[in-house]
Amino acid sequence: MVRPPSRKPAAPRSTSEPLLPAAPQPADCASQVMEVVPTVMDALRGAMRGNVGDQLSVPQFRCLNFIAHEPGTSVGAVAAFLGVTMPTASAMVDRLVRAGAVQPSTAAEDRRRSRLHLTAAGRAQLRQIRIGAHDDLARALATRSADELKTLQDGLAVLRLAFQHERADQ
Repeated sequence: MVRPPSRKPAAPRSTSEPLLPAAPQPADCASQVMEVVPTVMDALRGAMRGNVGDQLSVPQFRCLNFIAHEPGTSVGAVAAFLGVTMPTASAMVDRLVRAGAVQPSTAAEDRRRSRLHLTAAGRAQLRQIRIGAHDDLARALATRSADELKTLQDGLAVLRLAFQHERADQ
């Protein structure tokens, strides 16, 4: 009788052998985003503050930026965005109007309401602040390798896709 070749039992796995990394899980990625994004936002806010100069306060800059993204917005919307009272937002908008950065216009549907738009001077001021902040962030990233920068771009593209629907729903 011919015996089939015997199979040796599989050797126990050595603890020194590297295990394949587990596939990333959404919950782990969410934890990392929550850990990293505040640090990035702090750097971005610092870069913006550093470029605002003496011309604007940081809340005034945020107000200008909001009006730039929401042309025709109201003082009430500015107040809600900044998390301040209507009188505080109204005083801030008034200062920006006197500085020539914002132009209010009467809303056609309700003459008691103003629609807010940036003036050419306000757009130029905002552009200068953004350019300065962009340059500051680029300097901070200049120490990273080309591979790291590519990985960063890929990760940011994923974040954009994951959250762009969130913005559209708001």
